[in-house]
Amino acid sequence: MSNEPLRLPPKETANFGPLKAMTKTNWEQNNPKLAQALKKNGTFEQVLESRVGQAILILQQCEEKGLAPDQARELAYEDLFLPSAEDEDDEP
Repeated sequence: MSNEPLRLPPKETANFGPLKAMTKTNWEQNNPKLAQALKKNGTFEQVLESRVGQAILILQQCEEKGLAPDQARELAYEDLFLPSAEDEDDEP
């Protein structure tokens, strides 16, 4: 992963803040141990911003390819929003 900040086209920067806030809340609520570990080693914000930036770029690519907005969100958010740590424990 590059240490350079992700550069987003102007159209996508409007979505960055709200999506980052939603993702941060999701991570802290659904997987607090992971969030704490990332915060402890000082990489929480970097990882969060990188993942959100990647999701926005995926949304843009999906839009360019003509995917429906709900399909684009499903693809983009697939690895962005964490399942509950309890949900992961339930899996076989």
